[in-house]
Amino acid sequence: MSGLNVGKIPPKVHYEERTSKYYKEIDKFRKLCDELNMIGDYSLTSIEDTSNLKTKYLEEILPLKAQREQYKKLYNKTQNSADKSILEAKINILTKDIDRLNSKIQTCRRIINKAERGEKEDWLIQKRMKDNKERAEKEFAKNKDRKNRKWEL
Repeated sequence: MSGLNVGKIPPKVHYEERTSKYYKEIDKFRKLCDELNMIGDYSLTSIEDTSNLKTKYLEEILPLKAQREQYKKLYNKTQNSADKSILEAKINILTKDIDRLNSKIQTCRRIINKAERGEKEDWLIQKRMKDNKERAEKEFAKNKDRKNRKWEL
């Protein structure tokens, strides 16, 4: 019994409460991971590729929503509890599939928005660089004219 440490108090554990900012950052990170996974899984290289994928998902989701609506109408009309439970299970399965597709559609939208924002920022950077280059050339020409005038006097 010489190996037991009886009477020792374990070290104090410091618990830090997580803030809403922490959870927002985790959500952002998960969304970014979803975007990167989708880009990698489908080899998306352009906004057009992403738009085509989004359209494919929208085409898949429409019949599922229509089917779910039919099941909901049947559910509301049905009096038998066994039939209701079967319809409810079918509605739940369709809802999960619809939610999964909606999530993918939202991911496509985020990818498209970020790509468009990136193109716009790239255009602004190119414009700024061009403007700065023109300004520098004008300044250089102005300074060159000043030097030439000094020598003429």
